[in-house]
Amino acid sequence: MINIMYFSGKVKDLRKFTNILTNVKGKLICCDIDNTLADVNTQLKKAGYDISKYPNPVLDQDFWTSYEAIQMFIKAQKIKNTCKILDALDELGTDIFFATSRNIRLKELTRKWIEKQGIWNEHAIYFTATKHILEADIYIEDNPEQISKLLSLGKPVLIPSWQYNQGFDNENAIYFNI
Repeated sequence: MINIMYFSGKVKDLRKFTNILTNVKGKLICCDIDNTLADVNTQLKKAGYDISKYPNPVLDQDFWTSYEAIQMFIKAQKIKNTCKILDALDELGTDIFFATSRNIRLKELTRKWIEKQGIWNEHAIYFTATKHILEADIYIEDNPEQISKLLSLGKPVLIPSWQYNQGFDNENAIYFNI
């Protein structure tokens, strides 16, 4: 039995989302991890970092492999609405995989976080900053640069609504509340 889908977002985006659901069986779904599946932003905000801009220039590549960042990754909670969407897509017969721009050195930490959260740990995780090369049919992504690239390629993108990723007015941009 298929669960009833709960969508939390704008009505215009609900229509776009239901259109995707009508023809999703067998499609490849690529879900980002940080701030799409894992709420790292809440940990950043608690530590006093500005999360209104992306990328924050203070949070460079060295930061993301630091002890402080690793502790934030560990403490991050899953984003429940993303999980609800993934559950529904999974029940509709899609193939889901994860992709992250995290450093490959964080591979084991990432796997452990997914396992601890009880999230589909049998799905593949790709470590890449260029997610479009994975050629998924649908993406779930928060990074404005990634979103822009994916939309330019005509890919539907489900976007968790953060302050820094607003303004994509495109038929394939579908915002949902966190």
